[in-house]
Formats: sequence, structure tokens, C-alpha cells
Amino acid sequence: MKPYLSAVGALIISLIVTPANAVAPTPPEHSQTAWLLANARSGDIEAAYQPELLLKPASTQKLVTTLAGALALGPDWRYQTQVRYQGQLDKGRLTGDLLIDFVGDPSLSREQLQALLKRSGVRYVSGNVLLNQGHFSGYDRGNGWSWNDLSVCYTAPAAALIIDRNCVQGALYAKSNQAARATVPAHQPVKVSANVLVLNKAQRERQFCSLDVQMSAPNQYHLTGCIGPRKEPWPLRFAIQDVNAWGSELTQWALNQNGITVAGNIRSAHLDASDWPSLASHASPTLKTLSKRILEDSDNLYTDSVLRTLGGLHFKQPGSFANGTQAVREILSEEAGIDLGPTWLADGSGLSAHNLLRAQDLLAVLMTISNDPRAQWLMELLPVSGETGTLQYRRSVQSPALKGQVQAKTGSIAHVQNLAGFLDTASGQRKAFVLLQNGLSVSPEQERRIADNEQEWPARNFERQWLEAAVSGDLID
Repeated sequence: MKPYLSAVGALIISLIVTPANAVAPTPPEHSQTAWLLANARSGDIEAAYQPELLLKPASTQKLVTTLAGALALGPDWRYQTQVRYQGQLDKGRLTGDLLIDFVGDPSLSREQLQALLKRSGVRYVSGNVLLNQGHFSGYDRGNGWSWNDLSVCYTAPAAALIIDRNCVQGALYAKSNQAARATVPAHQPVKVSANVLVLNKAQRERQFCSLDVQMSAPNQYHLTGCIGPRKEPWPLRFAIQDVNAWGSELTQWALNQNGITVAGNIRSAHLDASDWPSLASHASPTLKTLSKRILEDSDNLYTDSVLRTLGGLHFKQPGSFANGTQAVREILSEEAGIDLGPTWLADGSGLSAHNLLRAQDLLAVLMTISNDPRAQWLMELLPVSGETGTLQYRRSVQSPALKGQVQAKTGSIAHVQNLAGFLDTASGQRKAFVLLQNGLSVSPEQERRIADNEQEWPARNFERQWLEAAVSGDLID
């Protein structure tokens, strides 16, 4: 354990109480909150409230996963998707099976798959084309992911086989006096239909109106309910449900584009193909580039693929959500001296409602990012208030006092609004901070006033006031 981490750990584990003369805004009514503010270099705690309270981290958990990836893999690590074979290969004719060894590369596109198959040099396959997913095992979605979110792309399956983000974009056309019409691009191997009423405002006020989606195999989506008219189409983003069917369709497209003939079939497989000869390989962008997307854009698919990969590499077995979360625990303990204690990790992205973390855990992660040379490159990837990523348009950080002064990871799911990262004070000091808000809810009447801009969302108001107090130095003596 590094000396500075040992000291920080002692400070965090001990009972921490906010100084009596500290100034802190009032949290939203009925909420559960926790916060920590510390010197980013020494780890000295300057303000704290309930740092040991277990709360839902939402996407601030991505800090935990990316730190484990940085310590275990390093910034230059890449996924390697390979084409392998079994049998006899002579001048592009393969007597045997061709295998595409998918490894969970979340950035792999259909065009890259086509180029990979072209580089293999194979023109004819007498056997089958195997879509190998043996690098991962178990469920492709995390425990505690909400069932009614599974149709949308931020819950796309983090499978070993990922092509085009396992996601399809479409549109719903809803014009007055016309039946609603759902479409997807013709080249996408999915089916979308709609039985949706388009109602004017008066009609919607007389009846409850919502939009629902029903899913069926293979990758069919049917929209029902009602919505209001709109000049521009409503954007749709469907998460793939049947990964095997999706992979087969896109692999067939790639084979056709390359003029590769297959006498057999395209089949899914879960094999250890490490001893099959390799014909061609595709390298993903570096972990540093992938982590930029994770931290700046809060990409769930990228994060959970990294988590499952860490589980596979750490335990030398197919990666899963279960061994991935355990791998993160062990990596942080062994490499950074971070003991996650009673926390609960169900995934890597923070999407699961089962996740529980303490503010002190996130602060320990931030201190490692700030001070460990192996992880400092993560700091530059964090969104900047009013400028980049998920903080570019976050309304709580748009004031002149905060714009450009906060570098942090956001975290939002139902009833949760969190922020964890670094801020620069008016006096030029760099601080690490964690601000967690859970149990956020308002009455239907308050919700209406917020929607009509008659009232501000309490969590946003509190976050802005807390950050402004931290930047100005008013949270400490």
C-alpha cells in the first residue's frame, strides 16, 4: 500500500464529522445524502457528512471500474478480435470450420468485421462459420437492471459478441390526423411496428397517455400506447435482444460483402479456441481511448465489457458479471490498498439498482487517480463543467463560478443524482469531492411546476449550491 493511501484510508475509516462552523446547503427534503471534500494531494478531509452511508452510486461507479482497469491492464491495452480456423487451408479454400473469436470489444463495427474477414484471405469454407463467445459466460446483463429498460440502448447486452454496439436506431413519426409510423433503416436485421395513437393536447388531458414497447424473438419490437403530435420524428434506440441472431445476420452480410462462400451454417459457439491457428486480428482502440468514452459519455456497454474482461483475465476463466465485480474488489485491494468493505457491486456501470457504495469508497478511488502514476491519466478523461461530456449541459454547473472549475463523473438513475471528481477552488487549490443524493422524489404537483419551469428540481439546486460553496471555500473554516 502506498503511504499516502494508508494515511487517507486512516482518515476515511475513522469517524468523520463536519466541522461545527462549516457551511453546507440544505439537502432536498426526504433525501439521503452524503458528501466528502478533501485535499486532492494529501487526502486531508475538509468537510464530510455521512461518508459511511451505503448509497446507490449510479454511474459514479464507473470510476471504480476504470481505476481497476487502469491498474490491471494499463492505458495501452487493447481488445483483440481474431479469425481462427480448424482444418486444412489451401489458397483461400478452407476444408473445415472458420471461427470468429469475439472478445467483448464494445467498439467493433460491422465494417471492421468485414475488413477482418477480408484480411483472413479465406474465400471458401466447407464447414461452418462459428461465432465464438467463449470469452464470457453467464448473463449478458447485470443483476438488478430494470426489466422495462431492456429495450433501450443504454442496457444493450454486454456480450462477448458486440457489433455496432448491439443497438439499432430508428424513428417514430407522429403527425396530427395520421397513424403513427415506426421505422428502422432497411439494412438493419430487426423488425419494428407500431399501433400508437397520435392525440392532441385536449385528448391527452382526458386520458392517461404513455408509450410502451413489446419485444419478441428474433429482435422484433412493437410499440403501443399514445403520444402527442410532433413535427420532427421521435428518435428510437433499440437494444438488441437476441445476440446470436444479430451476430448471424451481420456476419452473413460481411461474408457476402467479401464474396466468401460457406457450405455450412453460421452457428454460435462457446469454445476455448486459443489453440486454433489465427488468420487475422483486429485491435480495438486503447483502454485509454475506451475509458474516455466511459468517463466522458458515461457509456454503460463499454464499462460492463471492461468489467467482464477483468473478471476473465483476473481469474483465468470466462468473464462474467459475478467474477468481474470480485476481480475489481481484489485488484483495488491488492494494487491500491482500497478495501470496499460492505459495499455491493452488481455490475461495472452503476446501472443496477443493487449497487451500494459509500462516499469514502469513491474518495479513496479519486485519491488513487490523483496520486498514483499508473492511474493519473484517468483524470484528464473526466468531463469538464460547461465544456465536455455529461457536464457540458448539466444545468447545476453552468454558473460563472463553476464553469470550467469542476472535473467529475456524473451518476443518475431513478431517484439518484450523484457527482464525484475534482474541483478547483477560487484560491487555486485542487480538491477531491464526492456528493451523493439518493431517495429523490417530488409530488406530482411539484413535478408539474418543474416541467413548466415554475420551480427548480431540488437536487439540482442543492448540487449547485454545494459546489459553489466548495469552490468559494465556504464549506470549510
